Amino acid sequence: MNISLATVVGLAGTLLAFAYTVPQMRKLARTETAAGVSVAALANSTVSGVAWTIFGVVEHELWVVLPALLSLPGTAGALLLAWTRGGNRDRLWLPALWAATIAALTALVPLLGSRPIIVALGCSITLMVAPAALTAWRSHDVSAIAASAWAMLIVDAMLAGAYGLLADIDANLIYALVATSGAALILARLAVPPHVHARFVPVPDDVDRDGLSLAA
Repeated sequence: MNISLATVVGLAGTLLAFAYTVPQMRKLARTETAAGVSVAALANSTVSGVAWTIFGVVEHELWVVLPALLSLPGTAGALLLAWTRGGNRDRLWLPALWAATIAALTALVPLLGSRPIIVALGCSITLMVAPAALTAWRSHDVSAIAASAWAMLIVDAMLAGAYGLLADIDANLIYALVATSGAALILARLAVPPHVHARFVPVPDDVDRDGLSLAA
């Protein structure tokens, strides 16, 4: 059986797309808090997963459909857990705006062509990583953030970018660049010791500083 390099990369990306959504959901399931986790970021990611799935179906790209489809259970599960465990609910208008934007660009394809929706999908990961990174850097307690999920996202982004090069899918290339940059920002926040972070974002008097040190 002749298996192409694109198929190997697509399969690896599919497996990793499923795997990187699991750690955050598992960590939220094991804890009673969603400290430092952005509900809006998870909601944006869920909307994007649906949009990427539909895009893959329309383009007849199996290795675009499967990663997006298999990432949905973990992302939606983490969204539900973050909501019920008191995750950060700032910017909840973003998911609604994002869903409306995707719907509008899809409807305008006959007039504008496919380029606008391709660029939007490629940049869609921004709506997950930007709120997540902003929430993480503004939060003193980031104990509920799963570092392994963001590390695996970087590897997933590299595979998605590789498949984009092999299959000539521009949306994948944009996704790879944005996802890698955003995940690196969040991992950088997790690496910052609490006393260093407190120099930039003062800890309120009612926050347990010792607890933050232990959580870190």
